[in-house]
Amino acid sequence: MSRKICFTGGGTAGHVFPGISVIEALCSQYNYKKEDFIWIGSTSGMEKKLIDEAGIQFKGILSGKLRRYFSWQNFIDIFKIILGIVQAFCILLKVHPEIIFSKGGYVSVPPVLAGKLLGIPVITHESDYTPGLATKINANFSRKILLSVEETRKYLKPKFRDRCVVVGNPVRSQFYNGDPAKGLAFLGFDDKKPLVFVVGGSQGSGEINQLIWEIRKPLAEKYYVAHQVGAHSTIGLSDMPDYVQVKFIKDEIADVIAAASLVVTRAGAGSLWELSAVGRAALLIPLRGSGTRGDQVRNALYFKEQNAAAVLMDDTIRSQDLLAEIESIVGTERGRELSVKMAQMAKKDSASAIAYQIVTLIKKD
Repeated sequence: MSRKICFTGGGTAGHVFPGISVIEALCSQYNYKKEDFIWIGSTSGMEKKLIDEAGIQFKGILSGKLRRYFSWQNFIDIFKIILGIVQAFCILLKVHPEIIFSKGGYVSVPPVLAGKLLGIPVITHESDYTPGLATKINANFSRKILLSVEETRKYLKPKFRDRCVVVGNPVRSQFYNGDPAKGLAFLGFDDKKPLVFVVGGSQGSGEINQLIWEIRKPLAEKYYVAHQVGAHSTIGLSDMPDYVQVKFIKDEIADVIAAASLVVTRAGAGSLWELSAVGRAALLIPLRGSGTRGDQVRNALYFKEQNAAAVLMDDTIRSQDLLAEIESIVGTERGRELSVKMAQMAKKDSASAIAYQIVTLIKKD
């Protein structure tokens, strides 16, 4: 009998790393092996590289973006979605997994729809405070809808709410074991000054990059600054010893966060729950404005409401305001309180809770 489990999702690392954490939990707690899993993602997304590196079989499909606004690209993407459903149907027909676990992102919709046609049970997980369009679609075909926080339930249709289970958002186990000394050594710093770690997500952030570039000199006078700029950064190169730029940190990320006194970042769900696992003060600059559904804004406000993070989200943020906010956190009682509250947000057993839901539904079915 097949023990295959299909995972689907992608678009950002925040959709992929939590899924990998669940796979690790299934392997360690329920005797699954990596060859028991298949991941269906986008042919053009970043997930293929991450899944390949994790040693999991990857299958790519076409998928159009799900937009909430008018765009001529929508008409083209409709055909991509249809082709993606056909591709996913063929993959699932051949593999016939016991269950499909959707981690979200627009690429997850075709496999979920194809799975429904084939009678394969589906579980979907939402990382954000407010559910995305993919989750709202996938909820129609899911036996269980897993949430990171209880408050998300009210954003779903009443008929779906009884299927919801709050499990938190899984993060890689390494975040619970970050080593500050290793993080500083990786960056080439000692412990003589506090470290400010700046990260705009796996692709970098033009807004955050420019703001930090403008205040790099006064920052570097007081702190060590590690700046993840992304692969396509257009700002200048590092021009002082206490300000270090990196394109992307993967394996050492938990150690670097553990070494930091403050992390300046966007407000993607994956990043926020990783910060909670490490227990570090955060200053959030969420992605906002046109072209976004506002999920990062709501994530940021939720963590602010829990006194677990500071937030800057004006339409236009001045670099001097950012500098003042950083100085009000690093080395202060406010910063220490933010770190404590952030650590209290962590749900260490989230990956195990999701693995349990998957295995339970397989046995029930």
